Amino acid sequence: MTRTACALLLLTLGLAAAAPQASGADEADIKALLANLRNPDAADRRKAAEAISDLCKTGDGDFAAAVPALVEALKDRDAIVRGEIAEALGFIGPDAKSAIPAVRTLLRDPIPEVRAKAAFALGGFGDTAKAAVPDLIALFKDRDEQVRASAAAGVGEVGPAAKGAIPGLVGLLKDSDPEVRLNAAATLGVFGADAKSADRALAPLLKDRDEGVRGQVAETLGKLGADPKLAVPALTAALADKHPGVRGDVAHALATFKDKAKSAVPALTKMLKDADHGVRVHAAEAVYEIDGNIKLVLPVLIEGLKHEDPFVRGDAAHTLGEIGPPAKDALPALRAALRDENPGIRVHAAEALVKVDRAAVKDALPVLVEGLKSTDKMLRAEAAEALGGIGPDARDAIPALTPLAKDRNKDVRRSASEALRRIEGKAGR
Repeated sequence: MTRTACALLLLTLGLAAAAPQASGADEADIKALLANLRNPDAADRRKAAEAISDLCKTGDGDFAAAVPALVEALKDRDAIVRGEIAEALGFIGPDAKSAIPAVRTLLRDPIPEVRAKAAFALGGFGDTAKAAVPDLIALFKDRDEQVRASAAAGVGEVGPAAKGAIPGLVGLLKDSDPEVRLNAAATLGVFGADAKSADRALAPLLKDRDEGVRGQVAETLGKLGADPKLAVPALTAALADKHPGVRGDVAHALATFKDKAKSAVPALTKMLKDADHGVRVHAAEAVYEIDGNIKLVLPVLIEGLKHEDPFVRGDAAHTLGEIGPPAKDALPALRAALRDENPGIRVHAAEALVKVDRAAVKDALPVLVEGLKSTDKMLRAEAAEALGGIGPDARDAIPALTPLAKDRNKDVRRSASEALRRIEGKAGR
């Protein structure tokens, strides 16, 4: 499980026990919503469009067969309907690639919100929308900041085929709107080494007035393999940021430079006693990745597993799993975390436990199988992903995984199907 997935899972769980989730839409529901898109009343059409967009976003409705009807709705005279349906098509993704030409026309819509949603939607089609990249780049100069922000995010979702946007994204780093700067920085990180030359434009933004931009810039400097002679001193100075979230992001970024960030170890070591425990966990990860000092960081991570904040507990478990067998002294604490009150933490702990001690599969499996039965779709998907990571040793979970390959939620179906392939030794075939 990635650190981002870890954070998203905790957020989805509301930092507590999983709450019942919407059960999604069946075929009759979908037909009713599509019928309402043709309702003479604009308010009814809006409600239908918003519901369709929500269902496509969460993966709780299969609208792939309805793409022609959705494309027709892009011509609706109501701007909200046009925008919501464009967004819905983007959430469907490559399965709706036939809609790309129609969505592209909305990039010239007179309503800024529609242009913004269309730009965001095109990113959802991935590299099948690469022909639209020049149109998205053109929107970098749109008069509306939300359109610029969405265009910056959209080219990132298209992926490597959109690397021609890099110069324009560097220009957006000077935009007056913080969301535009943040999205531009995030997308440059998506391009990795291809955007390495952006490091000199990014580094000054570690002092941006917006903490979200500062944190994202730190993460991006780590992702694109920035020149360590430039990035490491700038990031080390940013460890003094007043915002704990930024300090954590900076520590995480420094970890990516490994031994090239040796000069940052003294400052990171001081952060092991930061006032914010989440920052201490990130600093522990960085010290280990850079210096390999497991004895220094292990007490911080074990303490993190017991912290009152579930985000801290989740990050600590994730980091211990990334360290693997050298973190064997944390096994008792990880086993205790299998009984955490938060089901998301239990899943994180089970996944980490197996990474630290392969022989602990028997202890982790019941917790992960329990996760498969959650009412929360994100937890089901993450538990399935963790079981897939275990591989053939998780074969006892096959009976619980198999029904999820037909789960109503597309992310759960994808995770369960991939897990079954890996457990059955068919991955990559």
